[in-house]
Amino acid sequence: MIAVRAQEIARADRQRCREHRDAEIAAWRDLLATIAGSDWQRRTVCDEWDVADVVGHLCGQAEDVIRLWSFPRRYRKAKRVYPDVVRLDAHMMVQADEHRGTPPDVLRERFDRLWTKATRTISRNPALLRRMTMSIEGIPGFESIDLGYVQDILLARDLWMHRDDVCQALGRPFDAGPYAEELIAQVMRDLMDGPFWGSRPAVVVELSGQGGGVYELGVGDPVATVRTDAVGYMRTVSGRDDEPVVELITGDPSGADAVATCRMPF
Repeated sequence: MIAVRAQEIARADRQRCREHRDAEIAAWRDLLATIAGSDWQRRTVCDEWDVADVVGHLCGQAEDVIRLWSFPRRYRKAKRVYPDVVRLDAHMMVQADEHRGTPPDVLRERFDRLWTKATRTISRNPALLRRMTMSIEGIPGFESIDLGYVQDILLARDLWMHRDDVCQALGRPFDAGPYAEELIAQVMRDLMDGPFWGSRPAVVVELSGQGGGVYELGVGDPVATVRTDAVGYMRTVSGRDDEPVVELITGDPSGADAVATCRMPF
């Protein structure tokens, strides 16, 4: 396969992003219907969160879309409640806190109701609102991001990656879904679109498994070709797994190190 240069990947349009998000919401509904008993208290890889906390966080994400005052209220509260935590992480912790203790049946219904409303809100947002920029304190690359990018790209990505978190916590296989390749391609684009790849050398990355593809990261002639699992690499890039298996196929070992050490907020 010919490697796709990450910086040349087109941004998914609004309709395609809606399809990505709808598919993830449907997958979450199916997953939530199967969680019972003590499974809700299983710990996940996400900073002291159990399965119920992850769902609470996602409910909070939907609320922040629906209610214009919700995000700034939580953002201010996060600084007060978690002063020593990176502001965005603290904000997400507040989201989870505010839904903690919700009975499972109520949490399922709440997720379904909130995301139905959030999707409708996102679809109706006018272009002027979507162009509004926001700054996330303490996150390089997020100094100025459009609301449209947050709602179209980041929310679907967050739903997708957290579904894998929960599947891992439950010991279940993860079905990456029909749009996994497109979601992952947008991540690879963003690695080059922001400061995340930085001065690392150019590398050809063969992503195998669900959502796989071949990408060229960096500028100039590639110093190496490496291979790693596609979903696993998303876990690495997002900071969930700092010990990825990156196989050097050809070239300089620095290429494998560059791939293994790159991180980007999800």
